[in-house]
Amino acid sequence: MHALTTTSGRGSVRVKLMATLFVAQVCGSTGHAIGLAVGSIMAASITGTNTWSGVPIAVGALGTALASWPLARFMDRAGRRPGLALGYGLAVIGALLGLWGVAGRSFTLMLVGMTLFGVASTSNLLARYAAADVCPPATRGRAMGLIVWGSTVGSIVGPNLMGPALHLGDLLGVPPTASAFLVSVAGYGVAALLTMAFLRPDPLAIARRAHAAADPGQPAGRARTLGAILGDTRVQIALATLSISQFVMISTTSTSPLYLHDQGHTVGTIGLAVSLHLAGMYVASPLSGWLADRLGRLPVIAAGALLLIFAVALAGGAPGHEGALIILGLFLNGVGWNLAFVAGSALLTDALSPAERASVQGFADLLMGLMGAIGSATGGMILGIWGFAILNAVGAALVLGPLVVTLLRRPALAPIEG
Repeated sequence: MHALTTTSGRGSVRVKLMATLFVAQVCGSTGHAIGLAVGSIMAASITGTNTWSGVPIAVGALGTALASWPLARFMDRAGRRPGLALGYGLAVIGALLGLWGVAGRSFTLMLVGMTLFGVASTSNLLARYAAADVCPPATRGRAMGLIVWGSTVGSIVGPNLMGPALHLGDLLGVPPTASAFLVSVAGYGVAALLTMAFLRPDPLAIARRAHAAADPGQPAGRARTLGAILGDTRVQIALATLSISQFVMISTTSTSPLYLHDQGHTVGTIGLAVSLHLAGMYVASPLSGWLADRLGRLPVIAAGALLLIFAVALAGGAPGHEGALIILGLFLNGVGWNLAFVAGSALLTDALSPAERASVQGFADLLMGLMGAIGSATGGMILGIWGFAILNAVGAALVLGPLVVTLLRRPALAPIEG
């Protein structure tokens, strides 16, 4: 009876923590999505030209990448709860600075705000690891997939709040072009408050206690050296999966709106292509997590890689006037990335002790963010010099190498996978 009560108590705590992480993810991604939706418009409004319209989103992405390592290091010392709340809190300040910058027509101040704005995405990314902390290995993939799926809800809700934001901005005397930031302030603020109030006990503390109970002879705070961690085959495969899939996905899709435009497709078609790609990136998350738990991390990573290769071959090989085939390729590109992202994140968590997780996971997200930024820049250059077909062919080649290595190393990993 005592064991049953204890198990029931643990289950209720896990449900509460997962619900908190999910709702905070929805709120944080709502605030982030509406800013991304109007960032280029606000930049053009301030500068009077479209030349700098992509800069706000770029500095936001850079803020996301650069915050990953220090925020994860802070979590390692203080826990997931204060670390996630700090990320959302900094994003509140960023949204306020962005609002002030747009209202005062200061492009510099707006960019500073957008840099902090991107830290909310860092918290959203690191939240998947907090979910993994509170769940056993057998359900870890599903837990991470559920939290990533929360971004889908926020991405849909955020842009649709523009009308209420304009009405509230009118009541507060905020210029229409700056009103979107009001939704960001609210979304990030609620995410920070929810995290601080309800993410108790701390997920990382739970993981460390469980680890200590499972292996009483091993101190909970013991961590391997960085060299030993990077020498772990699972860590190598996970890092390669996260970074290369991000590079290929970003490089081949960030340029697709321009390519579709040059091929004479309408704004509506381009908007549909972007929407379906984003849907592919996040809607499949629960399925990706379930498959990673059911089949194992490596088979799902391999499936994601194969789907990415097929997707870029389809989009790159289709004639430019065949918008439907290109859009299908972009959708499958997102699904392939999602399979690799969820399974790679789960494999990385499996490979690390609780004492190692926060800092190494932050390093992985930093590497992933930087590869995404490099991929965006590289993709544009390859598109301009050689064209869309060559860009997608390069993406397929980059995925193929790690896929072959992963499949060759799978037999050695089979006894310890998951």
